[in-house]
Amino acid sequence: MHPHDRQLIPSGIVERLFDACNAIAAGVDASSDDERRRSAALTLARLMFLSFSRAWKRRHNDAPFPFVEANATFNADTLLAQMPESIIEQHCHPRLDDAALRRAMTILDALPWHSDKVSAAGLTPALIGHVFERYVERKRRGIYYTGNDVTTYIATCTIVPRLLEALAPEAERIVTDLIRRDPTRYLPAAAQHGIERTLPPAVTAGLSDVARRTLWDVAAPDEYALPGETWRDVIIRRNRLHETVAALRSGIIDPPQIVTHNLDLIRLMGDLCAEWETSRLNELDTALTSLTVLDPTCGSGAFLCAAFDLLAHLMRIVVERHTAGSVVSVPVGQRLRAIIERTLYGVDVMPEAAEICRMSLWLRLAALVDDPDPLRDLRFNIHTGDALTGTLHRSDNAASIDTNYHQRSLHWSMAFPGVLERGGFDVVIGNPPYVVRSGLLSDPALREYQTAVTGNLYALVIERALHLLRPHGWLGMIVPVASVATDSMKPLQRLYAPLRQWHSHYAVRPGKLFPNVDMNLTITIIQKTPAPGERYVSGYRRFRACERPHVFDTLGYTPLPLFEGLNGMLPKLGSALEVRLLQRMLAHGRRVRDYVKPDGATIYYHSGGRYWRKALPEKLSSHYKPLRIEARIAPVMLALLNSHLFYWYWIAFSNCMDVVARDVLEFPVFRLEEVDPAPFASLVAHLLTLYREGATTRARRGARIQTSETTIDARRARAVVAAIDRLLAHHYGFDDEELDFVLSYDLKYRLGRSERLTADHASDDAAHRAYRRHAAQGAPPVASRMPNDPSQ
Repeated sequence: MHPHDRQLIPSGIVERLFDACNAIAAGVDASSDDERRRSAALTLARLMFLSFSRAWKRRHNDAPFPFVEANATFNADTLLAQMPESIIEQHCHPRLDDAALRRAMTILDALPWHSDKVSAAGLTPALIGHVFERYVERKRRGIYYTGNDVTTYIATCTIVPRLLEALAPEAERIVTDLIRRDPTRYLPAAAQHGIERTLPPAVTAGLSDVARRTLWDVAAPDEYALPGETWRDVIIRRNRLHETVAALRSGIIDPPQIVTHNLDLIRLMGDLCAEWETSRLNELDTALTSLTVLDPTCGSGAFLCAAFDLLAHLMRIVVERHTAGSVVSVPVGQRLRAIIERTLYGVDVMPEAAEICRMSLWLRLAALVDDPDPLRDLRFNIHTGDALTGTLHRSDNAASIDTNYHQRSLHWSMAFPGVLERGGFDVVIGNPPYVVRSGLLSDPALREYQTAVTGNLYALVIERALHLLRPHGWLGMIVPVASVATDSMKPLQRLYAPLRQWHSHYAVRPGKLFPNVDMNLTITIIQKTPAPGERYVSGYRRFRACERPHVFDTLGYTPLPLFEGLNGMLPKLGSALEVRLLQRMLAHGRRVRDYVKPDGATIYYHSGGRYWRKALPEKLSSHYKPLRIEARIAPVMLALLNSHLFYWYWIAFSNCMDVVARDVLEFPVFRLEEVDPAPFASLVAHLLTLYREGATTRARRGARIQTSETTIDARRARAVVAAIDRLLAHHYGFDDEELDFVLSYDLKYRLGRSERLTADHASDDAAHRAYRRHAAQGAPPVASRMPNDPSQ
């Protein structure tokens, strides 16, 4: 995988580019700030493009290349005249003051320039799209610039399987032989880190005895561990590696399996091209040049550039095979040009974004060729338009659509003639806009979508993408985790249900995939082929900054059985153990909703918070929601809703931001009416006492809100929470491994950096001592009250 490219973009360079944009914007005569910023960002992109294109002409002299000359006659018109005609989307633009343009050019001229795709030292072509997306504040429109590691993962996991299917059955035979011959060659290096070393005896002792896992939750040395890993992480990674190698050594390896096992698909496909029979190389040519890849909301082209990089890499291998031993030179530049002209397709509603997408692809091609011929009159399949509101086929009835209301409607069969007639696109990838919009059901162009009821545009984009995809084609999108975890997205989940699917999930704390965006995310890979029971999921993947470079290399998928009673929900389960844990819980046949009693005792569960789940016998604020249940089981219910187990279940089934009624009511429980509540009452009493002792109250005195808030430090009580989970494990019937998983789940992040973990989770710390102290003093009654919130 590529390194996390945000680390390679110096913030100082970006800020200077924003200064240049501001200098241009100050001289733009536009009617709105939005138009002014878009015009400024596009002008800056054109300036940068021309500079990089001049660098291409000077590539071989190794001298620093100059910026576009800022002479006295240079203005917006001369800038536009120098741009390749096929790139230009907008020939008309707001009037720009020449002095403002020259001020921006002066800023740019002082910056270091590099023609590499990414560099920590200065300006690179990759910054063109990055700066545009950020400067025009596409975040306000639910549009985010997608990092290179994300785009590469999605492009690779969709394009490579589709190519292998196009080359079947020979490709399947070669791939199976390659993998069986040396399976570790195709596993990411990060996944294999440290496996050659023998684990210390103090660590291996815990493999057969969970009571001897004293060291498992402390940081492991670098020679064994990736940055941020504990010994537990190391062991989990090793076990998954051994399971993967064993699976790869047996049976036929088909395209879906290479995604499930998270193989290094770029290396695998490169080796396939190298092994392909020389007399049949034309088959590889045909597969590469006949592929069609679409991004229906392409923005500045991040996904299409990732697709180009992959396909160009493979095409160069094939061309080298053609050339080897031949006196005839194969024109690699023309083959690479064909990728842009025949393979890559994009749509964006913003004309500036479409133009910058073309610039990015032009520069990608220029970086790989020495001959200007492949760049002359380069044609692009990048269109401006609304991907949702036009017709798919010429035969579709568009008479009911108000074309004045949707002036940018894209009619697909006209924009991309031939693709839909051949059955659709082979691959659709992208990052659709996360935009909540009211009135979708009353919009004549959108109300026919099954997902219109969701009220979010990304669901409609995925629905359209599935229609645009040919049978057995591949889709890859990055979308909010709510797509598979909330009732509001049931229509989208129903579209997924009959298809083969993979879902991996990424947290927003402590690290995040999108900088400065609080959004839990899911990468969804779909093969449009009937396979209703074939679903693969990851757990909810938290990571710190030091762990981000390996977040995709260490990804693992778990087969998800068709659980009864989940109504299409797709839980985030990271291992077979988690599947087993859920099965054991569901086997009891009871849910919290079975014990709801309208006139029963009321307890309150906290609807906020990310790392700890809390429930109390009283309401501290509006964030505590009521649950009325049979009075006798109130202590048991309080124990359940404060447990590590409920935290794990909530992460697995929720949007990982809020606790809603469904998360509580659908929680699987044992037969609560058959349980003695006294042991639970004692533990809950200790828990509430620790909550009370660790609570802090602060006043909020805003213009609209004047209240007091009570905050509970649940970490102080983790020893008694662990005791609750041990008692729950007895009633659920968990084995030692399952209980150990529950007690250790996510604690690396829940406790924070400064708190040292041990096997019994810091038994020598203040929380444990407080628990023992209160136990010695006798249990206060279960109705122990929390400090009152003065606002209630």
